[in-house]
Amino acid sequence: MTSSHSSRQVFTVAQINRYVRQLLDADALLSGVFIEGEISNYRPHSSGHMYFTLKDASGALSSVMFASAAQNLAFIPKNGQKIVALGRLSLYEKTGQYQLYIEHMEPVGIGDLHMAFSRLLEKLQGEGLFDETRKKPIPAYPACVAVITSPTGAAVQDIIKVVRQRNQAIKLVIVPAQVQGLDAAADLARAIKEVNTWGKADVIILGRGGGSIEDLWSFNEEVTARAIAESRIPIVAAVGHETDITIADFVADRRAPTPTAAAQIVAYDQAEAIAYLHEIYHSLQVAIKEGVTNRHNTIKEALTQICIQATHRLKLERQKLSHSTNLLEKVSPYTAFKRGFALVQNEAGKAVITAESLKIGEKLNLQWADGNVVAEIISNSTH
Repeated sequence: MTSSHSSRQVFTVAQINRYVRQLLDADALLSGVFIEGEISNYRPHSSGHMYFTLKDASGALSSVMFASAAQNLAFIPKNGQKIVALGRLSLYEKTGQYQLYIEHMEPVGIGDLHMAFSRLLEKLQGEGLFDETRKKPIPAYPACVAVITSPTGAAVQDIIKVVRQRNQAIKLVIVPAQVQGLDAAADLARAIKEVNTWGKADVIILGRGGGSIEDLWSFNEEVTARAIAESRIPIVAAVGHETDITIADFVADRRAPTPTAAAQIVAYDQAEAIAYLHEIYHSLQVAIKEGVTNRHNTIKEALTQICIQATHRLKLERQKLSHSTNLLEKVSPYTAFKRGFALVQNEAGKAVITAESLKIGEKLNLQWADGNVVAEIISNSTH
């Protein structure tokens, strides 16, 4: 590579494809888009996957529907058939071709709902209601879970069953609400606000079982979306089956593919939690024991050092004392007494330093190491 190219960053084809795929996957609008078109080049696979091209008068789009989604279709696709498909746009890195991954599709006939979905999706995305930064974390150990759903549906029974299997201590509060029909969206919004006013729930599960797009439509209405966005309590949306996508899923703090999965998300496993606490307790015991042992060793070492230092200091002090004693003995009169000298004092108790100061007849006190003697001067040769 020449010097003129040395400052350029060169990517591989795979890196560029991966980057483009990540951009497409990160776009919320492209993660749940409705597209109307005509099926052509339909190629069903023995695995159950469906491959075809979705086209209209102005363009064509490579499309795929995997077996897990295709098994829920209520009709058999065929070439020339007009459909409305719900899916996400992404890039197939191996060929560098972007394509539509379809999660649900229906024959043309309910296009008005899809248009309303797309318009509201674009509007709320523009307001930032789907931003990850505004989403609240789901509490790891909730004490109380509010479930907003139909009290007679299968979804509520699934939630209760899973929560009770995982944790008997969690309090479940079922908040009845309509999940289908003309008044369902307003009723869902009402229930969300009531739970927030009550204020004792740690997390909310909002959802219902599967159904057609019409059945799930109350979770695609603006009043529901805004009630979710305004909730102070985190909300897990659990609407329909895994392939069902609603606007509530985008606004909620967490999407669960099914009501059962929502229960698994919010209800921590009590047995695992107890085992974890036992593990922490054991770790604390080990840490305390090690801490006590380390502290004991530290104190023992400190005491050893103190003893060594004290012994050394005592030795030095003894040497000083011995030296001082020797000096004291050298200057002490008692040392002179032992060599035959005596302390001579007059009757006034004053030391007699010179002989010429003594007078005949004067009494003196002579002190030796072993006692005193009183003497009288009978002669003085100094006079």
